[in-house]
Amino acid sequence: MTITFAGLLSVAWRLFRRDRALVVSLAAPFVFLPAFAALLLCDPLPPLPPAPRDEIMMRAWLAAVGQWGQANALFYVVADLIAVYGIAAIALLLLDPDRLTVGQALGQALARLWSFALVTLAVAVPVGLGMWLLVLPGLYVQARLIAALPALARHPALRAAPALRLSWRMTRGRDWAITGALVTLFLAQWVAVSPLLLADEALRAPGRGDPVLLALVDALLALVPAIYSVATVLVGVVVYRVGASRGS
Repeated sequence: MTITFAGLLSVAWRLFRRDRALVVSLAAPFVFLPAFAALLLCDPLPPLPPAPRDEIMMRAWLAAVGQWGQANALFYVVADLIAVYGIAAIALLLLDPDRLTVGQALGQALARLWSFALVTLAVAVPVGLGMWLLVLPGLYVQARLIAALPALARHPALRAAPALRLSWRMTRGRDWAITGALVTLFLAQWVAVSPLLLADEALRAPGRGDPVLLALVDALLALVPAIYSVATVLVGVVVYRVGASRGS
């Protein structure tokens, strides 16, 4: 049977509907809330200068970004680490044949957090480079490595490098279908986030701040990527299950 990107998304959606209470109970406090808190507590990233080819302006911008990183990077690192913890717990819940409780999934995710964080970082670096070069290469790399975290969740003895190799093998021949699913999710995220970013920038302008409205916009800016993260782990779980069932 040929797997399609629409089929992947359909199965992932059914998986979410079946276990939505468990997924939301983990995604809300561990994926959404830390990102929302970081947006509220941290200064916004300095905007690109209006003349990016001006060397002096670019140097000033890079210096400002460096200062911003020193003051705010730790908040985002902690938020990302908590999100990895929540995503790992979701994968454990969905893949464990004994149907773990939420508490058991959180305990196992905490005990193996280093392995999950290492796999997440190993995926994020090439995906980020691909996104920087052009969006599609980044999404293709993400598609090839999407089953690594689910594989790690399913096999406690598996290490990061073998999990990445296993994912690459499992996605062979299904790479473009998975990429199509990720492109669909990415475009949906982009459509939702783009106007929110403009609203956030406008609300942070001097003399135009409405703290209640700004908090609402920031909540949505945290919610949309959280939904994308949960959706990608659901697709990863489906891809892993398909690969495992076919002996990949």
